[in-house]
Amino acid sequence: MDSFCYEIDEILNEAIITGVPALIVEGIDDISIYDNLALKVPFEYEVYAVENIEGFSEGCEQVILAVEELNTLESEAHELTNHVLGVIDKDVRDFRQELPSIEPILVLNHYSIESHFVSRAIVEHILKLCSKANREIITEELCDLIMDEVETKLLDLYYFSLEALKNSLESEYDSVFSYSYPYGRIRDEVIRQSLNSKRSELDDFAHQNQLSPCLDTLKSISKGKWLIDVFANELLAVISQLHTKCKESLITNCKSCITGAYEKCLYRINDGFTNKSIKSLALSHTNSDEFDYIVDRISQIKVSV
Repeated sequence: MDSFCYEIDEILNEAIITGVPALIVEGIDDISIYDNLALKVPFEYEVYAVENIEGFSEGCEQVILAVEELNTLESEAHELTNHVLGVIDKDVRDFRQELPSIEPILVLNHYSIESHFVSRAIVEHILKLCSKANREIITEELCDLIMDEVETKLLDLYYFSLEALKNSLESEYDSVFSYSYPYGRIRDEVIRQSLNSKRSELDDFAHQNQLSPCLDTLKSISKGKWLIDVFANELLAVISQLHTKCKESLITNCKSCITGAYEKCLYRINDGFTNKSIKSLALSHTNSDEFDYIVDRISQIKVSV
């Protein structure tokens, strides 16, 4: 049985007739994220994965092609920007001077949509879900402490990301790591040793591109899927040690530890939480200012009803 696909002209016509604008995104995994963001937008919209449109497959280039085709269908009576918005990951387009000029397209500020979920707001959200800690002890200071520890671990991706970026920009570069590699390859000791020997060269490359080892840089040049994987792993590891910090009074003591009932520490992580479940919970939480600019851009669509 053939799978159903939307026709590109039908999507535009539906948006015009119903007054419900259409968002075209890179893949089916993005749909739930943009559906969640709809709660912050003052009107309804419909989200389409570009791979579900006849004649197109997944990815940012396909979204651009879809918007280009929609521009050929535009009528004098209806402005395309009032009814459709394509959304694509930044990837490394800014470094390659390949940001699309065609409208209406929103290019994300970070490498990909997953990059937006690496934040302090997610730390607080996950901590509330995976432990018995209450608002009294989940303080800003604690969330900052956790985020600082996680960020230190995230910076392990810095030279891997620089190497991948340099490989992407310089066709003749002899690279040992690229964006096509899965997250697990960062554990390869041979690659790590090679990167250590290249640090001076990569530092020069970073300086030329005004990059420094910080979270903002990682969000810009690290593949989003790498970043969210490391974030989930390290966040789980840090939260798992909070009960020890509580016992040693390195953080605000919970009521159980104050009474000496250390085995019932409220910071202890609940059974069943894994790095995969932490990642899943993170990717479902869009109540963060990281997404404000996306919500603002979607809200600028003015629908003529």
